[in-house]
Amino acid sequence: MEPTTRAIALLPGQVIVSLNFDDGLASQTLGAASLEARGMRGTFFVHSTRMGQSGRLTLAQVRALRDAGHEIGGHTLTHPHLTELSADDQRKEICNDRVALLNAGFRVTSFAYPFGDKDATTRRIVMDCNYNSARESGGLRTATGGSGNPYAEPVPPADPYAIRTHGSVQSTTTLTDLKNYVLRAEESGGGWVPIVFHHICGPCNPPQTYSIAPATLTAFVDWLATRASRGTTVATMDAVIGGVLKPPVSWPPSQLLKNPSLETDINGDGTPDCWQRGGFGSNTFSWTRTQDAHGGSWAQQVRITQISSGDRKLITRQDDSTCTPTPTAGHHYRISAWYKATTAVRFKAYYRNSTGAWTYWSQGPLLPARTSYTFAEWTTPAAPSEARALSMGLSIDQVGTLTMDDFALADVEASASP
Repeated sequence: MEPTTRAIALLPGQVIVSLNFDDGLASQTLGAASLEARGMRGTFFVHSTRMGQSGRLTLAQVRALRDAGHEIGGHTLTHPHLTELSADDQRKEICNDRVALLNAGFRVTSFAYPFGDKDATTRRIVMDCNYNSARESGGLRTATGGSGNPYAEPVPPADPYAIRTHGSVQSTTTLTDLKNYVLRAEESGGGWVPIVFHHICGPCNPPQTYSIAPATLTAFVDWLATRASRGTTVATMDAVIGGVLKPPVSWPPSQLLKNPSLETDINGDGTPDCWQRGGFGSNTFSWTRTQDAHGGSWAQQVRITQISSGDRKLITRQDDSTCTPTPTAGHHYRISAWYKATTAVRFKAYYRNSTGAWTYWSQGPLLPARTSYTFAEWTTPAAPSEARALSMGLSIDQVGTLTMDDFALADVEASASP
């Protein structure tokens, strides 16, 4: 799998069409063949749990689509109305579907909301599950749509986790309708037009509301091929969005930290149990156990008022074994936290070697200042063979304030295991 793709840049008036096929339906092999015959590739949003069921693509067929150059995207485990579920159940549906598809060997960066159903919580969870984008159902202007809606999504999109479409193609959608989706985008300055298909059959038995006749789809892609001369091309969702292939995130996560939400402080010294307030160098600082928490009742805040060297940080306590996770050599570890800060901050990592000494290991990239709690994560390099225990946390090395809460640490390889 390619780790990174480069996002497409559009010229004025240029249109990109992304042909999407939802639900992993067996008839979609007809669509794939039609696209391939014209040098085009589509994005197929599948459910990891439904491959091989009656009327669905098999795992072998989905792998064949990938091998032919099509994109495979995530669409949840079971196609629920996500907003009717608890946040944790949404995480299971979204995160674990992506983990399963990654384990099957697919590059999975694009997500499609079942039924287009989402709210702010769902959108945040899609981001936390490490998708690069998510597609809605609707939002673009159709023949009967409101004049306030655009004919195309801009590139980059207004919101990569709410990419708009004309809704799903139905049996009543004509070839002229499909052409007009593209023509109106061309005439209104260009942009991105994702088009969503489900069943490919005609006539369908039993009848299917969300369907298109194979002849109509073939005629449409034939027509699309003629638009290339004026700058209208076809690309997958991933090709338009671009970006790195992020690590898998399982739910519930394999939490390796004790007292990750910083709530427990049995001795009342202000420092959460199994954590330590650390730092080095020449700087003036103060620590606070604050009720300005992301979750629960307590968070930790450090303020540097003067600094000429060093840093200040909250890290997991560097003890013998009571609080320290034990690493597996060669495994990568993903630490995450919610933070807000008036200046840039970063994750730092340490390990205890075989002689019992703690040593600096690595650090993450600078994280930007944020005025409200923001989720951040970083994946370490492979754990060295001499590492016997881990210590990680957030640090600040400039004048400013860092408030942090709700940490998590997971073994990436263990989380990704089937």
